[in-house]
Amino acid sequence: MGLLDRLVGSPEDRFARRVLTAMRDAGVAQARYLPEQFAIEVRRDSKAESPAIAYLGNLYRECARAARGERRARIATFLSAMIYNPGTPQSWEEVAPLLRPLLRTVTFGGGVEREQARPLRRPAWPYLAEFVVVDQPTSMAYVTPKQARDWGVTERIVYDQARRNMAELARRTGEASDAPGPRPLIRMVESGDAYWASHLFVDGWLAGQRSRVGGTPLLFVPDTTAVLLVGRTAQDTPESLAKLFELVEAEFRDAPRPISPMAFTAGDDGAVVPYLAPPGDPMYDITHRSAVLMASSEYAAQAQHLQTEAFVASCGIAQRQDGTVFSWASWAEGVDTLLPRADFVAFTAEAEDAEPFLVAWDVLEREVDLEPEPGVEPERYRLRGWPHPGVVERLRRAATHP
Repeated sequence: MGLLDRLVGSPEDRFARRVLTAMRDAGVAQARYLPEQFAIEVRRDSKAESPAIAYLGNLYRECARAARGERRARIATFLSAMIYNPGTPQSWEEVAPLLRPLLRTVTFGGGVEREQARPLRRPAWPYLAEFVVVDQPTSMAYVTPKQARDWGVTERIVYDQARRNMAELARRTGEASDAPGPRPLIRMVESGDAYWASHLFVDGWLAGQRSRVGGTPLLFVPDTTAVLLVGRTAQDTPESLAKLFELVEAEFRDAPRPISPMAFTAGDDGAVVPYLAPPGDPMYDITHRSAVLMASSEYAAQAQHLQTEAFVASCGIAQRQDGTVFSWASWAEGVDTLLPRADFVAFTAEAEDAEPFLVAWDVLEREVDLEPEPGVEPERYRLRGWPHPGVVERLRRAATHP
């Protein structure tokens, strides 16, 4: 930390103080900055039993490149939702019609330290999870396991109710937006109450878009602001689809609140699945690139919140001369490591004359007993000791140059 940071704080600290001042000017009873969490603890009134936590990460990223007037407007909108929110209904009968499923990355909410404040979630697709929110006219609040208990219902009932509500919403939005004739590309912009990405949780919805888009439906959710729906037809080539994936990747990289660069499609049974072409398919390199980008992004986000004495290995991305990419992670001898799943693993022995080498993940799985670390998403594997010399030698013989 430089002298200026020590005197006036980091850019994040200065931004937090600006928001804190705005909160106090708005009449908040109590508010204090939590620098470790980059959040503000808020009591809207002195009678509140427990404070709310306003996390600033997303707002900070949204304001980073905004002009002064737009920045003030974004902060004002944030305060309006945080301070003037009437609060979540207390009874199950009141809250049930307001529940919605929400698609977010699996690491979302990973920085929440208090167990009772962590949002309810369950796995959806690779690196993605299903959350549940209470949708109100001016705000959206994440449901926690504690709230479900307070309502006297199970978590399963909460998820089921949210999906039923979403199915009804999807029926209404479909009636409102459908038009005769196929459209090759549809961008559905999130208005705040449409929940376009959450349509993926409605049974049969994506499969039902085939007639609308004139081909096999592909849906992209690069960030929280919109989804892209396109029909894949026999006339499409890897080159033409590559341009679409490039567009989505650019939006994913630039988004303040990214979700995924991957595409979703409907399987033979109508279920939603990630669109990942098998090796040898002309689309393999294109779809694999999206999966590698997603994995690297989520492992990096996860590493910021993991509390462990082990070395948290990164999921790196390497690019070949032909532009295709692969993911890799490293395992060094004598280092207690939390290893992410990657295409290849680099081995580095302690001996000075030992050359590092790379092996494919399936080779590693065949030779080493990998046990996922409990409670870690996306999954990592705890490697406390170096493999037996005979195993290392077999791995070395199976080394590859990707």
